[in-house]
Amino acid sequence: RAVLGSVVGAAGAAALVGCAVSSRTSSAASLLGLGVLLTLIATVIAGPLLVRPVIRVLGGAFPALFGSIGRMSQRNALRNPRRTGATAAALMVGLALVGGMSVASASMTKSFDQQIDKTLGADFVVQNSNFVPFPREITDKIRDTAGAGLVVRSQFTTIAVSLPDGDRVKTTAAGYEPELDEVAHITYAQGDSAAALAAGRLAMDKDFAEDHGVRVGSALPVEFQGGRRAELTVGALTDQESAEGFGAQGGIYFGLGTLEKYAPGGQDAAVYVNAASGTSADDLRGNLEETLDPYPQVQVRDIADYKQLVHDQIAVLLYLVYALLGLAIVIAVLGVVNTLALSVVERTREIGLLRAIGLARRQLRRMIRLESVVIAVFGAVLGLALGLVWGVCTQQVLALQGMTALAIPWGTIVAVVIGSAVVGIVAALLPALRASRMNVLAAIAHE
Repeated sequence: RAVLGSVVGAAGAAALVGCAVSSRTSSAASLLGLGVLLTLIATVIAGPLLVRPVIRVLGGAFPALFGSIGRMSQRNALRNPRRTGATAAALMVGLALVGGMSVASASMTKSFDQQIDKTLGADFVVQNSNFVPFPREITDKIRDTAGAGLVVRSQFTTIAVSLPDGDRVKTTAAGYEPELDEVAHITYAQGDSAAALAAGRLAMDKDFAEDHGVRVGSALPVEFQGGRRAELTVGALTDQESAEGFGAQGGIYFGLGTLEKYAPGGQDAAVYVNAASGTSADDLRGNLEETLDPYPQVQVRDIADYKQLVHDQIAVLLYLVYALLGLAIVIAVLGVVNTLALSVVERTREIGLLRAIGLARRQLRRMIRLESVVIAVFGAVLGLALGLVWGVCTQQVLALQGMTALAIPWGTIVAVVIGSAVVGIVAALLPALRASRMNVLAAIAHE
């Protein structure tokens, strides 16, 4: 068991290390999946071997706190390491998934918050609630809104770009008006917004450009929607942490004039609005919302609204985490109840002897509850330790897509450990009650 667990665990650890140092998202994701699977199998295999050292630590304070009752509960949990390890495995697996997904979701939330703070410079962004483009007449009404100062339009379009290395990439590109720098903060590796938005020019992410042999000044054949073709020159390379998004490979954008020349008739996807001099942001928001009242699908958002939007979307992932946690708790409770019930049956004569020499019913129930608690916390500690490793490696994969912030939800972790102790207490209620109601003489005579 020790040799097999070590070999499988070493292979899983190597896969996770490879995932953390990989520079390609596809290979990193594959190594992450392999590492998660192998380390989980290794922990299940080696779990019984970890029972003695870990439970000695977790239950180390029991003798001092509960005297001989605490000492016996700790030793009872150590009697059958295989059974204890198997009982804790269900909780361990569930909490490992919960821990990993909690770290991933917290890191995503923090990364998005940082990116929104870094990139969004406008007071407000007007968008359709489902991000579908809206008619130009809405943009005109936004311009005419009292207190609206600078208004910058943006559109999106699907393009196909032929690259110097022979690849032909289909992606979504954006078009912006020349005042882009007034409403967004963009970091450039080469060039600037004026060069990127000039007629017949485009900008792209520097890493994408390096991968495909593109440089500033490279002329790239571009096919727009409707079949129109153009040869656009690379005017700037950006150095944004999240230049690429879902369906937006390469982080490509150009001037709105270029977009309208080759793909005319497009609708605005977003309008960035700054308050005019002498108008507060709150007043402008009220005026914009009044202007857009006839269009309920079009919404006004500021930085806080965008953060909340991201938080709400990631919350869906957290709901899945909580569902997994609930399932893990149900399975763990059943497992601990079964194990304790079996343990009570096996120790019937021993319990009778303890009762005969003066062990009170309340002390017996406490002993069984403490045994249950240490088993549940053992599973929680192993699961959360494994989940934290998975979560950190997942964040390394996300970092390849620009989500570079790592966040550990310590509050959630502490709450899960405390909750595991409560689960142990609940699971021990029936076995402890049954043990305390045993007839002492019948228990002593039990074979």
